[in-house]
Amino acid sequence: MTQPPQWQPPSTPPQWQPDPPPQPPKPRAGLWIALRIVGTAIGALFLLLAVSFFITDPLFIPAALMIAIAWPLLYFSLVAPILKRRARATAAAGTPPNKRAGTVLRNLAIGVAAPFAFLVLACVLDVAVHYDELEAYGAETGTSEQATPASPPPAESMSSAASTPPAGSTTAAPAPLTFSESMVRAHGVSKEHKGGQSNVRYVAGTDDAEQVKALQKQCVQHYLEKTKAAYCYGYANDADYALTTIEWDAEFDESSYGGGRPCWIVYGGQPLNGPPGTETGKDAYEYTRIGCPGAVRFPGQPGPAPAPAAAPPGPPAPAVPAHNPCALLDPAALTAGGFEERTAAAPGAPDEFASGDIRATYACGNADSGVVIEVDLLTSPEAARAQADDATSAEQTFLTASGTRVPFDAARGGAKIINTELGISRISWSNGPYSVQLDVMTDPVIAGLTAKHPFVRIDAMIEATVQHADQLLAGGNW
Repeated sequence: MTQPPQWQPPSTPPQWQPDPPPQPPKPRAGLWIALRIVGTAIGALFLLLAVSFFITDPLFIPAALMIAIAWPLLYFSLVAPILKRRARATAAAGTPPNKRAGTVLRNLAIGVAAPFAFLVLACVLDVAVHYDELEAYGAETGTSEQATPASPPPAESMSSAASTPPAGSTTAAPAPLTFSESMVRAHGVSKEHKGGQSNVRYVAGTDDAEQVKALQKQCVQHYLEKTKAAYCYGYANDADYALTTIEWDAEFDESSYGGGRPCWIVYGGQPLNGPPGTETGKDAYEYTRIGCPGAVRFPGQPGPAPAPAAAPPGPPAPAVPAHNPCALLDPAALTAGGFEERTAAAPGAPDEFASGDIRATYACGNADSGVVIEVDLLTSPEAARAQADDATSAEQTFLTASGTRVPFDAARGGAKIINTELGISRISWSNGPYSVQLDVMTDPVIAGLTAKHPFVRIDAMIEATVQHADQLLAGGNW
């Protein structure tokens, strides 16, 4: 028989359960997030510092150190958390995660051992690359420091004793000099935020160029004990040191620029990134061309030339007159035109570059190089007129295309070309056997902005200069 169905109690419907309240984040998790953000920011900062070291100086070792610091900061703050989240996602998908010990070893290898090995390798490579240069520079500076008059090397003493000239002879080599701070005429320090660079000017007190150069190495070593870098300009005597150019001012003497006092014999030093150092010296030709007054003796300089053989009598060559070209620039006209009124003549003799019809050349410029005048003395007024016409002819399309060309009268010849768009103006004219060219460099005129050198101001300065120069040229008193 079929069994009757058994009675079952009715099922109880599921009871509604409220959602659990949100739990606040654990303080420890928030702290770790803040630390990772700070670590990432600091690591990025050190990485930017490394890039700046490469771009500015470049400094290889400091850049490698910055990278070695940024590496673990960025790895543990940015890369390691990303790898950890990926491992958790892999474990949730059913793939067994890596063992914890393996993860720790990986982090130590990548985040600690790798940057340390990188830094050591960078230091080794830097020393290997610059070893020869460092050794050579150290040998030079060591020799300079030991070359003192009180204790010369034994070999040098023996050779000098063997070749001592008789008493009363003036051919003996001068005793070597030793650098001292009493020789220093100016001393400044720049780049202080990078360890400091000493900029020194010293006067050796000798007319021997080789001794001035030997003192330069001693000067650099002396000031490397005070700053990370040092550069020294060596002058033979106070007369050479006193000669300055129109660009010179008191701040130049404490900077790394030596153009303001151009009669230095040697310049060099050691940069911030260490050896090798640099050294630049003048030769006899350049020293004479500048017009330095110190009468310095250079090695290999030829002695006085023998007297030339008597030439057959003939008409004497016309003498080249002495003139001051700066007198042709009127200071009042320069100031009114917005230019620096200080001027200086070009170095060298007027007939140094004489050729063809040109017998002599006189030139002068102002301190900001905005106005330069050049006067050529030619063999005839006709040659002077032809040269003036050619200098500002209508074929000067570079200036006339966007400028204004106004010819002078028939007596002067030449023309004035004013170009405010390019900021270049050229004027030429003749006066007797003299051909004059005046070049004016100005700030270009830009539409919508107040012009410092408008056309009217330039034209007025040019006219005043031409009238002033013509009066002196005609009278010959310049």
